[in-house]
Amino acid sequence: MKATLLTIFFFFAIGVLAINAQQTAMQIPKMPIDEVTNLITYTDVVEEPGMNKDSLYNRALRWTKGFFKNPIDAVKKADAEARTIEGGYRFKVSRAEPNSKKQPAPMVDAGLVNYKYKIFCKDGKFKYEITNFSWQQNSYYPLERWMDSKATNYDPNFALYLKQTDDFIKELVKSLEKAIETDPVKKKDDW
Repeated sequence: MKATLLTIFFFFAIGVLAINAQQTAMQIPKMPIDEVTNLITYTDVVEEPGMNKDSLYNRALRWTKGFFKNPIDAVKKADAEARTIEGGYRFKVSRAEPNSKKQPAPMVDAGLVNYKYKIFCKDGKFKYEITNFSWQQNSYYPLERWMDSKATNYDPNFALYLKQTDDFIKELVKSLEKAIETDPVKKKDDW
């Protein structure tokens, strides 16, 4: 009897340790949280000395046309007078295939993350805000839920999805800043 109980306890302990190791394998990345809305929000004011608001606005608008696969869908409002651009788009997140025998397991689609963005342009600077992240589901599912590792419905893949979100948005911001800093190539009209 004691041997059976010890065997059951041993396998239970191994199972708990394996689950804990899997959950802690990927740490939840530190994401910027807005103090007022409590939403994940990437925002910054970028100084561009010597550039007027029209140039900044035109470069930001040009960036949207090159960055997004479908810019008509991505730009909801482009106000040339106020020098603001607002929109929203999405990107895919992925996870390791759960039943794969291959190591490392191939990545499979885990859904889409939606987000909203705003770009404001003034003389010598522009500001971006990227927020309202949600996992595309039947009902609204904010990404902030992925950050609660103590929740009963927590999935260890949530940390991976947050890391992918953080990486994607950092690349988006880098692309925007580079596009605004770079002078557009002018075609020679020499025929």
